[in-house]
Amino acid sequence: MIQKITIGVIVGAIIGLFMTSFFLPQETPIKELFLTKITATSMVTGLFCSIYAYFSKSKLQIFIMSIVIGIAIFYIKYWVTGHHFDPGIMGAFTGALIGGTFAVIRKLTHSFKVYRRLETLRKRGFNNYG
Repeated sequence: MIQKITIGVIVGAIIGLFMTSFFLPQETPIKELFLTKITATSMVTGLFCSIYAYFSKSKLQIFIMSIVIGIAIFYIKYWVTGHHFDPGIMGAFTGALIGGTFAVIRKLTHSFKVYRRLETLRKRGFNNYG
């Protein structure tokens, strides 16, 4: 679970930095990009999406619920801070990227597990038909 939370927070930070870079000038140092409301909200979205991804088994469910979580968290940020940069679209974009990341990770790990299982069966001689 710690691994998924770490991945979620890091992906959220990267997405937050990417979105924040559109609104700040070119000369802005990276330290100031980390200290923005958008980056912090994206990291919180990554945290909650990673917790949901840990308990869910469906890739589609992870993707859709990550979008819902992203929209909810960005609207809560808007209600608390009054920071209005279209919270619905920002939340949906952030949730979709984080949910897509977790869906890809789940698909890759599942494919590797199936491949390893197939390799062990081949080593035991289950593919010798001659």
